[in-house]
Formats: sequence, structure tokens, C-alpha cells
Amino acid sequence: MAEPDRVPRLARPFVALLIAAMVASVVFVWEPWPLTSFRLFSHLRVDEQTTWQATAVEPNGDELGYPLGFAIAEFVDADDERRDDLCRTWVAASPELIAREAVEVRLYQRRWRLSERSGDRALPGSREHAFTCTSEGSHIAG
Repeated sequence: MAEPDRVPRLARPFVALLIAAMVASVVFVWEPWPLTSFRLFSHLRVDEQTTWQATAVEPNGDELGYPLGFAIAEFVDADDERRDDLCRTWVAASPELIAREAVEVRLYQRRWRLSERSGDRALPGSREHAFTCTSEGSHIAG
């Protein structure tokens, strides 16, 4: 009687490792080739895009990029007292974050359409000054 075909010795560990890597790529939004977390197909993409941008204003009026990241979302949703606290913190932290003294921090809302293009890139769209932060607190731009 012939012996049945045997599974190669490393097949089971390889499959277990491959499945673990696939799960890790989704859970940790980790995308080493050829794995993917499937973000391209799992997120709704609409034509009109918006984002927030922060700049620090030096005493001479020059604006520099200011790295606030996700803190802007907290600011936008906060009450007036929390906004004032965040503004005072951001202005005071400018020497540590950008190695320069800032007299104010400005928050801009950027809007653009993915369908409006120049070659293979979206046009820059518009930038609206929404808030100004000073050492005294927040002010709605206007």
C-alpha cells in the first residue's frame, strides 16, 4: 500500500505566520508589501476634502508651519474655556516645538476637491483663517 503525500514540514508554521501578519496589518494599520490593511477600499472618499492647518506667527509677521496634528480636532469641538487653555499652551510651547517665539498661532481650514486637478495632482483649493490663538486665549477670525 502506498504512503499518502505528506505536507512539507514548514507548511503549517508558514501559514500560521502569514495569517498572523495579515491580521496584524489590519489591526495596526501596517502595510509592508505585499500585505495591506485594505484602507483603499474600506474608507469612503468624497470629492470635497477638508483639513485643518496651524501656523505660528513670529513677531515680524512671518508664518511658520506649527505641528498640532490631532489637537486641532479637540480645539474645534471644545468649549470657550478649553479653547482659551489650549491657545495659551500652544503659544507658550512655540519655543520648544518650532525653536522660535510665536506671538500667535493661527488655525486655517483648508478645502479642496479631488476632481479639480492639475495633471495627476489635486489643485490646492482654498484656505480660510478660522481661529487666532494668543497668550490671552482664542479668538474667532473675522
